[in-house]
Amino acid sequence: MTHSMVKAWGLGAVIVCLAYATWFISLWANQFTEVLAFFLWGAPALAAFVTAYLTPRRKILMGTSMAFLAAILAGILNFVCEALGRAVDFSGIRGMTILVVIFLAFNGMLCIAGATCGYFLTRKSTSENQSGFYRS
Repeated sequence: MTHSMVKAWGLGAVIVCLAYATWFISLWANQFTEVLAFFLWGAPALAAFVTAYLTPRRKILMGTSMAFLAAILAGILNFVCEALGRAVDFSGIRGMTILVVIFLAFNGMLCIAGATCGYFLTRKSTSENQSGFYRS
């Protein structure tokens, strides 16, 4: 793995972690908003797009890997909320596992879409640059 691939994956991971941290804090403060829920749902796709766009190789694979991070964070934060005394829909280790599987499927589809967009956007700009279209 090259340094630029690690940086690209790290930036995507920051986007996912920021979304989940914001969600966790808002739930703890009882400040639920629909906008925040859409941000949480869209953050893995955005992270996949950014990662695929910035990484030099294996764009789809690197972008799609954001689904694993998002699913694991969802399970861990669900477990932490329960351990801290909050009511959760999926309780215990079994509930956490179910939640991870559900989020992996959901985020997997979103991350494939985001990574594919990032891949094709870089392919288009690369082919235009090679044809001399944007040369000065």
